[in-house]
Amino acid sequence: MSRIVLVVREPALALAWRGALAAGGHDVVAVTNAARSARALLAQHRPQLVLCELKLIDGTALAMIEWLGALPQRPLIVAMAANTEDALGMPALRAGADNLCTLPVHPDTLLAVVEQTLRGETTLNTALAHALLDHFERMHAPRLPRSVDDEQSPLQLEPAQRELLMRLAAGYRLDQVAAACRVTAGEIGQRLRTIVRKLQWDVRAAALVLKLA
Repeated sequence: MSRIVLVVREPALALAWRGALAAGGHDVVAVTNAARSARALLAQHRPQLVLCELKLIDGTALAMIEWLGALPQRPLIVAMAANTEDALGMPALRAGADNLCTLPVHPDTLLAVVEQTLRGETTLNTALAHALLDHFERMHAPRLPRSVDDEQSPLQLEPAQRELLMRLAAGYRLDQVAAACRVTAGEIGQRLRTIVRKLQWDVRAAALVLKLA
């Protein structure tokens, strides 16, 4: 059983999600509809996972996600976007979200996303795969000629990671990519989590460089 905090704008939706998660064997230890009050609840309950809408009654959840993502013992974070084209989706991943789901969401899908996240897996839609490719292209575009002996930065995409994102950006579903790579969908999800973590390390490294400049 995992301990979960819900940060959901509409009380009726929070109630429905709480019921779905409880039916799946999860313990919802606290519920709120504002990012400001969520911080105190999160510090008090120390959940394994936070499920939050990106738009709350007191603004967006981005600052809260960034705060959570920087904690030494941080919870997993599932961000709920308004739709697949939600402009807050990519910023949520950059800030520290581990997985993204879009509204409206069926209770069974919600439960599957939470359990997937707890297993260390991430799902990316076409728009997010495009955004991730664009991020790594811009952040690591070569400014000077590289010698053949130059080592690749650990924050750059590996060829297999780039190919994975390109397949998703082209519109292939995760299960189709898994079949093409002859691995399970779970393994593809774990590879995507590694890419998302690399994005977050990259963003923090860039911020540190700016502070030191």
